[in-house]
Amino acid sequence: MKAALLPLLMLFTTLVNSQPANSAQETGISNNRTRLNFYIANKPKTLDLFSRLVILRAKMQGKKFKQELVVIVAGSSREASDKIIQHLEKKDALIGNLWFDSHGRYYNGYSSFILGDDEFSYKTIRDSASTHHMKRLAAYVDNQTRVAIGSCYSGATYNKPATDSTVSTRMNGDSLLIGMASILHGATIYGAEGWVMTKPGVFRKHSYALSGYPIQKKFLDQVYLPVWENLGKWNSYNALSGNFEKVNSLALTRNGSIHIKSVSYLQKEKYTKRQAKNIGRIERSLASN
Repeated sequence: MKAALLPLLMLFTTLVNSQPANSAQETGISNNRTRLNFYIANKPKTLDLFSRLVILRAKMQGKKFKQELVVIVAGSSREASDKIIQHLEKKDALIGNLWFDSHGRYYNGYSSFILGDDEFSYKTIRDSASTHHMKRLAAYVDNQTRVAIGSCYSGATYNKPATDSTVSTRMNGDSLLIGMASILHGATIYGAEGWVMTKPGVFRKHSYALSGYPIQKKFLDQVYLPVWENLGKWNSYNALSGNFEKVNSLALTRNGSIHIKSVSYLQKEKYTKRQAKNIGRIERSLASN
């Protein structure tokens, strides 16, 4: 009888072991393991002094907290994932916090973030070919992992208004967050409704360095009105709970941990006054998009 059951037992064991692991949460990996925080920056393609300054500041912070914060400059999602996994494997660690320092492309009319030539949006986030390398990170996240898409409008849920040359489009930032959460199952994903700034003091949790607005005149075009109305607002989504929630403004701590502020940006009177002043200056046809 035992001999007859042995082949079945071997077949069952083979099938179980061949199933792909989705996340640390699902595979039962202890969440007491070491955790690393990551700040992922895009590799500048041009002599962009501002981007290089932001990267330099982040690297200096990484040196101060080298046991907790890893700063990676990558030209693709493959390069970013390779480097992240290399650090995690070396320390047998999980991802604590992951911040993507990227640019949003409002003129496209939808929420997105980029890693080199790889763009992630509601259009690509369900495409296995586009997200292959991002999915490799799923084995290193659990329900304590926080991931912020630090690009402008990354979690935007409003419509980009029509212009003389474009139609109104929904930004679909919620779809981007939900898609990312399905890839990094168990992690909480954050995205911004408004601009994400990198003012001095980014790695100070009491600062609003990540909130605010750019000063160029083109951003006073009426097409940006929804962005002005949503300064400092963020959304979050976790696939385990299935809850899409509004959260206060985000900040980063000195070691790169994602911090949700107790008082949101627009709860500060000085910022609401500045917001109102700029909304009052909005004009038509200042922007090319």
